[in-house]
Amino acid sequence: MRRFARVLLLVIGSIVALAGLAVALLTGPDDTVSTGERDLTSETPGFVTAASLFDFVGPNMRVAATAADGREVFVGVGHEVDVTGYLDSVAYDQISRLRLPASYDLERVDGTVASVEPEPASRDWWYVSAAGPGRQEVSYALGAEPVNAVVMAADGKAPVAITVELGLQVDNLFTTALLVLAVGVGVILVAVFALRRRRRTRSPANRYSEPAWQGEQLP
Repeated sequence: MRRFARVLLLVIGSIVALAGLAVALLTGPDDTVSTGERDLTSETPGFVTAASLFDFVGPNMRVAATAADGREVFVGVGHEVDVTGYLDSVAYDQISRLRLPASYDLERVDGTVASVEPEPASRDWWYVSAAGPGRQEVSYALGAEPVNAVVMAADGKAPVAITVELGLQVDNLFTTALLVLAVGVGVILVAVFALRRRRRTRSPANRYSEPAWQGEQLP
C-alpha cells in the first residue's frame, strides 16, 4: 500500500511538472499565450473575432496585424453591438475558434456590401484602435461586456491579405508556470527518494557478515 502511495506521488509530480513546463513554453516571459503570426486572405474587407472567443474577465486581449501587400491596416476592439451595427449587411470572415497554438476556424458571414463605409478609423466608439502601414497592434483589458476584435484594410475595401496574431496576456502567468514546474519536480524528487529508501530497507543482510558465536573454541 505504501509503495502504491509513493508511485502515485511520482505520477502526480510528473503531471504537475509537465503542466507547468507546457504553460511556460506556451506563454514565454511576456505572459502571453499567442497564436503566432498567421497569414489570412479573404475576398471580404476583413476579419472579426466572435464575441465568445474572448469571453474572459481580467486578461488583456492582444491583436496585431500587418497587410501583406503593403496596404495600410486597421486593428480595433469594440463593443459587440457597435461592431455588428457597423458591419450590418457587410460580408466578412469571422474567427469563430482558436486552435492553439497555430490555427483559426473561419466562418463566412454573408452580406450584400463588399466594402465598409465610412473607413473604420473614423468611428469614435472603438475602445482601442490603430491604423497605418506596417505592423499595427492593440491591447485591451477584457471585462464583462462582449467585444469583437476587427482586422481589415484601413480603407475598408476587399479583398485583403493580412498577417494576424491574437493572444491573451495574463499577469505573472509565466512565473506561476515556473513555480508549478518547481513544485512538480520537488514532488518527483520526494517520491524517488522514498522509493529508493524503501528498496534499501528491504535489501538482504550482508552475506559477508561474521557468523554468530557458537560457543567457546578449544585451544
